[in-house]
Amino acid sequence: MAEGPDRYLARGASLAAASVAVLSLVYAVFYLFVAPSAQRAGDVDAFFRSYLADPTGLRVAALCLFVSGLLTTVVYAALHATPGTVPPSPRTWLLALGVVSGVATSAHGLADLIDLDKLAHTYATGDAATRTAAAVVHGTVSPVDPRGLATFGLVGLVVLGFSVHLRPVSRFVGVLGIVLGVDLVLLFVSSALTATVPILITGGLASVILGPAWWLSVVRLLLPRNPSPPLGVA
Repeated sequence: MAEGPDRYLARGASLAAASVAVLSLVYAVFYLFVAPSAQRAGDVDAFFRSYLADPTGLRVAALCLFVSGLLTTVVYAALHATPGTVPPSPRTWLLALGVVSGVATSAHGLADLIDLDKLAHTYATGDAATRTAAAVVHGTVSPVDPRGLATFGLVGLVVLGFSVHLRPVSRFVGVLGIVLGVDLVLLFVSSALTATVPILITGGLASVILGPAWWLSVVRLLLPRNPSPPLGVA
């Protein structure tokens, strides 16, 4: 039977999970409160002009996505090595899906960080035809992460799967993760249907409450499993 992740992986994953929890809160603050409301509305002209005047909120939010996506892959590797109820082969599939979702989430954040800035300046300095083209591009579903398929949908499935796996190890982590996983899948469905109110409810729960709580509970799960050896012991 597997004994769990080695000490260095457990420590690295714990640090990564704690960072993801913090980044989730930072993302929520900058996206919901720092970014002006025009940047969350449907008026394209108001969006671009608001972004050029004050890009801080969306840029920090995009940076949070970029960094957290990469960090989650380390956590999934440690959870894959943790004994539980899911057999090795399905657990490996969860790890692979988690890596894909993490990389796609990072790509989503990087695209928002770089491409959105270029698009906004193109819109502001272009003629009528250029502005129309920029508006069309802005309204087109992202080819990197359509409707949050990776950021919400796949991450939700991965968290759900690993939480079922971890229930014998920690009932709290398991139940909380199952709730978070379902919430993330519902957030993806709401995003796909462009249902504003459900997006705000499920997104707020995921980024402010359920997400940070689960990632921090994972920190507590991983750290005690690999305590540091006493001083003087090889």
